[in-house]
Amino acid sequence: MAEKISEEIDLKTLQPEEAIKVCSDRGKEMMLAEIKQDLSDFRVHFDVWRNESDLYTAGLIDASQETLRKNGQIYEKDGALWIKTSLYGDDKDRVIVTSDQRNTYLLPDIAYHLDKIERKYDKLVNIWGPDHHGRIKGIVGGIQALGYPASVIKILIVQEVKLKQSGELISMSKRAGTFTTLSSLLEKVSSDVVRFFFLMRSSSQHLDFDLDLAVKQSEENPVYYVQYAHARIKSIIRYAEESGIELSDRIDLALIREKEELTLIKDVLKFPEILEDAVHNLDPYMITYYMIDLAKDFHYFYQKHRVVGENRALTQARLYLIDKTATTIKNGLELLGVSCPEKM
Repeated sequence: MAEKISEEIDLKTLQPEEAIKVCSDRGKEMMLAEIKQDLSDFRVHFDVWRNESDLYTAGLIDASQETLRKNGQIYEKDGALWIKTSLYGDDKDRVIVTSDQRNTYLLPDIAYHLDKIERKYDKLVNIWGPDHHGRIKGIVGGIQALGYPASVIKILIVQEVKLKQSGELISMSKRAGTFTTLSSLLEKVSSDVVRFFFLMRSSSQHLDFDLDLAVKQSEENPVYYVQYAHARIKSIIRYAEESGIELSDRIDLALIREKEELTLIKDVLKFPEILEDAVHNLDPYMITYYMIDLAKDFHYFYQKHRVVGENRALTQARLYLIDKTATTIKNGLELLGVSCPEKM
C-alpha cells in the first residue's frame, strides 16, 4: 500500500505529520475499496457504510453518554467513567471513558446501536468473530442501560474457517502473515461453491473448507449435486415438451403412489417449515442441508422411475412433481445467493 501511495503522491514534499495523515487517509480508502470489491465478487451488498468518525460528527457519542447519565447508569471512579453493566448480567462494570479522557470501544458501539434504534429498527443483528465473545454482555448491558430491552439485540458469533488441501489443514496466522484472503480463494473456487460451503455449517461451528472437494465438478461436490438436480429436471421437462407433452396443473395426483414419489412430495412440502426454522434461528445452514437432502431424494427417485413414459397421465403427474421440486431448489439456492443453472 505504501508503494502504491508513494507512486500517486510525492510524500517527500510533505512534512512528516502531513505525510502520515495522507497515507492514513489514502490507505483507508484503498482498503475499503478492496473490501467492497471482495464483497461484490462474493455477492454481498451493504446499503449503508458508516465510519466511526461519523458518530462523533453527528453528536451521537455525546448524546448516548448524556442518556446514560440521565438514566443513572454511569459513575466516576479513579478518574474514569464507568457504565453499570453488572446490573444487566455482566461480570463487572465497564469503562467507557478512560482517566485520560479517551473513549473505549464500548461507548461508540453503544452510540452506533442507539442510532439504529432511533431510526426505527426493532431488531439489531450483530455478526462478530470469536475473539469478541467477551464483549457480548457489555454491549447488551449498554443497550439495557439506555432503557431498551435486551431482546432488541442479537449477537451471532461466527467461528473460524480453516482451509484443507490434500487432507491437511493449511496453517494460517495473521500475526505471521500466512493467511488466505477471500479474494484469493475466489480465484480458485467459484463464489457459488464458496457461499454454499460456508453455509454448510451453523455460524457457531468451525468449518474445514475442503479445497480439493470444492473444485470438483462431480456428485461428490454438494453444490454441484444440488445444481445438477435442478438442471436434470429442466432437461427432462424440455424432453417432454419436445415429445409433445406439456406441463399441466390438471393432473391426477392419485397416480402418485410410489414410495420415492411420496418422499419427494413430503420433501417439497417441508420447505416452508425449514425456512421458518432458519429465520427463527438466524442460521441459513438449515436451508443448505435441506437442499442437499432434496437433491438426493430426487436423484434416487429418478434412478427408480421413468418420468416420460407411455402412460401420458402418469407422465404429466410426474412432470408436475419434478417441476415443483425444481422450483423449490431454485428458491432455496436463490435464498443462499447461489446460482441455479438450467443446463450443466
